[in-house]
Amino acid sequence: MTRSVPQTYRRPPMTRACDPQRMNWLWRLVCEVAELQPGRLVEALHAAQVPVDLQRVRSWSVPDTDDAFFPMTLAEVERNLRALVALRRRNAVRPVADDAAAPAGG
Repeated sequence: MTRSVPQTYRRPPMTRACDPQRMNWLWRLVCEVAELQPGRLVEALHAAQVPVDLQRVRSWSVPDTDDAFFPMTLAEVERNLRALVALRRRNAVRPVADDAAAPAGG
């Protein structure tokens, strides 16, 4: 049985107020969908010249009731996502460059 799809796109209702200084809930959702490990984010941020440690990265993913919680801004969410994209692109290009540098015949 096929479901009828509405003809026009409709935005979902806003179910929460968004404080741009406390975007941890959105970051946790991104991490869950991407199955992102904290160490991978540290690697990406270090590659982008952002001095961050594993403790800070983990503090963005814990509930705000946790003692380790540290609020995350919308700017940090964007920076982190851009750093992850840049790392992915760099890693995708690296094997091709490594293959080109290898001597012919192994």
